[in-house]
Amino acid sequence: MSDTIVIVTPATVDSLAALNQSDAIIISGEERNIDVIYRHLLRLEQQVKRARILGELIRLSMTPLSTEDMLETVVGKSTEVLGETAFIILKSEAKYQLEAAFSTDAEQLKRMLMTAVSISPQAVAGELLRATLDTGESVVISNLRHVTLAGELQLFVDKYGLLSLIATPIRGKDHILGAFISISNAPKPLIAPDVEAATELADFTAMVIENARSATTDPLTGAYNTRFFGEVLKRETARADRYNTPLSLLMIDVDSFKLVNDTFGHVIGNGVLTQIAKILKDSVRTTDFVCRCGGDEFGVVLPGTSADGALPAANKILERVRLGSVLQSVGYSDTTTVSIGIAEYKHAEPPEALVGNADRALYEAKGSGRNTVRIFKEDKHR
Repeated sequence: MSDTIVIVTPATVDSLAALNQSDAIIISGEERNIDVIYRHLLRLEQQVKRARILGELIRLSMTPLSTEDMLETVVGKSTEVLGETAFIILKSEAKYQLEAAFSTDAEQLKRMLMTAVSISPQAVAGELLRATLDTGESVVISNLRHVTLAGELQLFVDKYGLLSLIATPIRGKDHILGAFISISNAPKPLIAPDVEAATELADFTAMVIENARSATTDPLTGAYNTRFFGEVLKRETARADRYNTPLSLLMIDVDSFKLVNDTFGHVIGNGVLTQIAKILKDSVRTTDFVCRCGGDEFGVVLPGTSADGALPAANKILERVRLGSVLQSVGYSDTTTVSIGIAEYKHAEPPEALVGNADRALYEAKGSGRNTVRIFKEDKHR
């Protein structure tokens, strides 16, 4: 039963915001004014819905839900107040990475993602999101058919019947982390007032990402920390078991790092670790995980990759570190190298066994003169 019966006229329409959700509303007035009142009611309904969604998201953020699941929830909930499809894209080292995607039409989303991959996601993101990612401007395109797009992107818009788009920045404390994007199909366009809802979701996303990064990131190098290393190994080994896919691990140690510290000091040593972490991140895929495991040791988790498939990445790291003028970048002429051990996950074994095997291969690389790569072979290490 409702609390109150309220008669709304054009003169009292501004009082709508004070109504309770359970109040019954009767609209009274001349026919030409009814549309104005109705639009106010729709806006009020949207405000109530947005407040409910943000409340749900805040409560979820206090649970043990993973960051990945939290971002998927954000894009899913956004379709209740914005367009039918939503994405969260993060910017890292001048690259764009898709972190979450959702559509009310799952099959269309799958086809859209496959098409986007085939026409270069960096190019797609660069054209549509340049203003948002570089200058922090929100972009509203109410009709995508009224703007000039690159040929492949125009075909993409036409193929999937996309009508409008909102992109709003995900703002961190010191820089723009990425963009929240909502896309609608005909007949409902996204318009300027919808930016407020998109901004609320983007701000919430920034909070989730920064809280997660402060808990999982090594403050010196920007790589993931030891805690996250353990968590991602548990998650990825479980996924490899579930889908029967390969998984490999690189364990990487800086050669003669104690000598670097003793010779040049810890400040230079820290600079070397920071430079090597950057080389590692630039040498692997955005789907791989670069972690600092303590001291001068790093681990790189490569989902969907066999040991033989991980070897090219390891060799690339070896070469880039050797030629990357790591010490020169911090003012010294000496050369720095790394040694790398590779192991492939054996299904149904604990994650610790994978780490142990990669460490054994790393010790073998160290014993073989350093600046080299070794792959763990079970028959050799019995």
